[in-house]
Amino acid sequence: MTRRPLVAFSELVIALVVGCACVAARGTDIAVRDMAPPGLARVDVLVFAPHPDDEVIGTGGVIQQAAAKGERVRIVFVTNGDGYPRAASVLTGKPISGLRSADYIELAATRQREAIAAATLLGVGLSGLVFLGYPDGVLEQVYTSASGAPARSPWTARSATYGPLVIDYHTRAHGRPAAYEHVGVLADIEEVLRQSEPARIYVTDQADLHPDHRATFNLVRDAIAGTGSTAQLLMYDVHGGQCWPWPPGPTPFEALESHMVDGSTFPIGVQWPPPISVTLTEHESTLKLRAMAAHRSQWNVDRAYLESFVKSDEVFWTVAPR
Repeated sequence: MTRRPLVAFSELVIALVVGCACVAARGTDIAVRDMAPPGLARVDVLVFAPHPDDEVIGTGGVIQQAAAKGERVRIVFVTNGDGYPRAASVLTGKPISGLRSADYIELAATRQREAIAAATLLGVGLSGLVFLGYPDGVLEQVYTSASGAPARSPWTARSATYGPLVIDYHTRAHGRPAAYEHVGVLADIEEVLRQSEPARIYVTDQADLHPDHRATFNLVRDAIAGTGSTAQLLMYDVHGGQCWPWPPGPTPFEALESHMVDGSTFPIGVQWPPPISVTLTEHESTLKLRAMAAHRSQWNVDRAYLESFVKSDEVFWTVAPR
């Protein structure tokens, strides 16, 4: 059977989201940086996103379902997504060669606003969001680094956590930023995990091809071991190779599928079928697409890729924490 992406479906949803996302994000500059230090309450569901938009890609439907059941959800953004030159170029209207650190910090602020707007659409308010503020693009370097000089972002020129709109977790909790070091990011994740006491944790898969995503998995796995958490660990795959997700386009009435090209099976490095598949309703898929489009700085450069994660299900893998 020949599949065609539901272009009309996508266009209708985007027409709806343009105004909604802007309204949801507008006003978040007011007093956000003056929020009280986090005394994080317990939650049922804890989602770790390496970058703003990964939470929608992997768990946009699961978040809606949890919120609808009255479960408490927290989303933890490990980076501000401030290391994407193409997105910064489109956002600022400058060529990549002309970008400066201030432009990447502007991208970080934009992505925080977008994360707030997307979470609002999914049913999670600002109090359910945590921004750690570690470096986009060099998180694996932070994870593997031994003691010594902290890592430095080649884009923002920063070497410590920050939040241009929402203050980073470490500064809010401890009164000062944390250096871009393994000990700092692991300690922050362990603190969030201890306070949250979740029943379920969602994080990017260990087989994900993006280094930041693998580092996020490793950090969460290590934090689970360090805290003795008994939460169920569920993994979602974002970067599974050139033919993932499949089928292409927003197809809310079709499930995610594996796909073989030239002897290679996508997504790469994970079993198929996955052990867990969560069915989404048409309404949930529609809202997931709206939340995806709320990440407009990413939508403007990666729309075809992002909207292809809008399916009739979300899939997850499991692993025994070491």
